[in-house]
Amino acid sequence: MQEELIENAFSKVREFYSKHGRTPVRREMEQVNTIARRYFGSWNNFIKTAGLKPNVNKTKAEVETELFALIKEFYHTHGRIPMRREFSAKSTSINKYFGSWNKFIAAGGFEPNDRRIPSIGKLKNSLVKFYIKHGRSPAISDCISKNGLYNPLSYYRHFNVNSWADVLEHVKLKSHFRVTTMTASEAKEKVIKLIKKHRIKYYKDYERLKPANYPSSWYLKEKFGWNNLCYLAGTKIPVTKFSIKDYYLSLARELGRTPTTKELEAKMGVTSGAMTWKTGQRLNHFIQSFGQTPANSTPARCKLSKKQLAEIYKAKSIEHGYPKGMPRGKLKQLTGYSREVYEYRFFSMNGLRLFCGFQLNKRGSKQYTEEQLRELLKKPKHAKKR
Repeated sequence: MQEELIENAFSKVREFYSKHGRTPVRREMEQVNTIARRYFGSWNNFIKTAGLKPNVNKTKAEVETELFALIKEFYHTHGRIPMRREFSAKSTSINKYFGSWNKFIAAGGFEPNDRRIPSIGKLKNSLVKFYIKHGRSPAISDCISKNGLYNPLSYYRHFNVNSWADVLEHVKLKSHFRVTTMTASEAKEKVIKLIKKHRIKYYKDYERLKPANYPSSWYLKEKFGWNNLCYLAGTKIPVTKFSIKDYYLSLARELGRTPTTKELEAKMGVTSGAMTWKTGQRLNHFIQSFGQTPANSTPARCKLSKKQLAEIYKAKSIEHGYPKGMPRGKLKQLTGYSREVYEYRFFSMNGLRLFCGFQLNKRGSKQYTEEQLRELLKKPKHAKKR
């Protein structure tokens, strides 16, 4: 079995060599590398045993000499210097040792090609010619060479703008993303009525049904949020910050009190986890962000030591007429700390009584002796309770 695995690995690297004319590097044959390291200790030992020459790291001088030879050979063959994309296989080495393509060309003794940067006039003319030919303003997706347009970044850079709508307005062309005779408030009102009339849920249906003067879905999404408009029109109830806040406040008005998380979940039909994921913050924190107080919140952590807690318990018990220790039902009212806090620190109420020097309570489901309680009190807080 071992011999078959090794022979199969040898055949794969030899096949690679015959196909590509070079020895494969380790990352190109990870499965073979596992076998090589297991039976030969290293990849290079495996390559030597297979009868091939291992790859070695070349020095900077060797790499530069090799690259210069390639560019000179290309020049003698084609009568010109190569373009960068024609040496894409060597781009990593060129950028590493020369910094850029043009620096590499200059270091090889040739004059780099001039950068083909269109003028502002050519950029403007390309947009106007497209409008005359097609009868509409070009979209950013039309910026391909067969349409006579340049890369969108060229327009942004030379016009000093940040969006395609600004590019079109720069050359006095109408932007179908933005232009409408309506104001923002009028557009919002009319779009909501249109969504309500046709029961639209998706912006593709809106694009199909909207009149000519209505703003595009791109503008609506950027300006108002598509889901918010659908929610205002009553066509769907998305889980957004807007809808969660609206439902919470309406539920508070209905109940006349602060609603709980369970009641909000039932009203919206989604879990609190979904609300947390949509808002990007804890639900209680989100409720507090618009000036409301959550119905339930995590109690404040007790930062007192065991000794301080015991002193409060002992003092309040004597002060309120409980010389043998107050009952556990009075803990929260008289000391400000719940039964859970005390039992977490002292294992049980009898552990607290023993720590304070009170008589132990004999009633309970399981009784511990004083010795057992003292041993339990010596254990750290994180010890398991049995």
